[in-house]
Amino acid sequence: MTQFRHFFLALTCVLAVACGDDDASGDVGTRDAGGDSTSSDTGFDGGSEIDSGTEPGSLEFTLEAEDTITDGLSPEGGDEAILDGWAVDFDQYVIAIGEVDLQFATDASVTAEDADILVVDLTTVPPAGLPLWSFDTLATGRWEVFYLQAHAGEGTRHESVTEADFMEMSDNDCTYLIRGSLNKTDGRSCPPATLATPPAGTTPDADGCFANTTIAFDFCAEAETAFGPCESEDGPTGVAVTGGTTQSASLTIHGDHIFFNGFPEGDEGAVMRLAQWLADCDLDLDGTVTRAELEAIEPSDLAELDARYDLSAPFPDLPLDNMWNYLRAQLKTQGHFQGEGECPFDGVAHED
Repeated sequence: MTQFRHFFLALTCVLAVACGDDDASGDVGTRDAGGDSTSSDTGFDGGSEIDSGTEPGSLEFTLEAEDTITDGLSPEGGDEAILDGWAVDFDQYVIAIGEVDLQFATDASVTAEDADILVVDLTTVPPAGLPLWSFDTLATGRWEVFYLQAHAGEGTRHESVTEADFMEMSDNDCTYLIRGSLNKTDGRSCPPATLATPPAGTTPDADGCFANTTIAFDFCAEAETAFGPCESEDGPTGVAVTGGTTQSASLTIHGDHIFFNGFPEGDEGAVMRLAQWLADCDLDLDGTVTRAELEAIEPSDLAELDARYDLSAPFPDLPLDNMWNYLRAQLKTQGHFQGEGECPFDGVAHED
């Protein structure tokens, strides 16, 4: 477990003890957090003071991909439409995710962990989700949920990811590997004039833009983030475990935050999804946006980032001083729970 993750859980332990939860029941014992086992049994293991009158339960977590990942985004996408006319298709959307931690709601010292981190291509995840983490013999009651977007090198390759892609992510400490394209029949790139390096003989139009109808992107990005305690969209935090049954819950990754016009702390319906900023980062007009190009561009260089954008940085240790860091910051907000449920990220409350 990473150092910042330990601190985050410790802080939550203090809050959980102070607040309590009426949904938990039974006398449960204690267990050290951060064990090395793949699946930790808690509240009913041999070293715990158990409630002999309460049957334990089980909990299974699936990985779920938002349909913006599997289906892409379009100008006709309803509430999730790209408003400046671009369509977005993702060929690969690989993430390193896992280290699912549970914390008993009425006794923060009682914890369980499935330490597995899996590197999975979200474009291959079925609509019902992919079951990846499990917990057995949990005490009956409510359990708070935490999880981690990690570095690929800390994890295990899922069969949906090639060896070559896994090695690329591992060697570069990447959390995400995202490949896809922007498409628009009358698309243009309008790179900053002081940074643009168009091919010889290429002339911009009157707006300083160049025809560019298909623009590929290939991003291997570090975005390690701790999420939790997670809550359902319309419900309480965590999951209620019932004795003698197996409950299920999902860790959901959204795919459209890199096109948000800021870092919202309100209803996601107020968010605008815009892709022109990425099209304008194709500095050499070769039809592909690279990390090097994003690193060369400051937000103030892009005329597209106008009053519609809120560039308030949500992470103190990740200043938005270039567009690569802007992309990374957006990727660090994509973790959700049970579809649209929210999870604070790195201790910052998230209500998008």
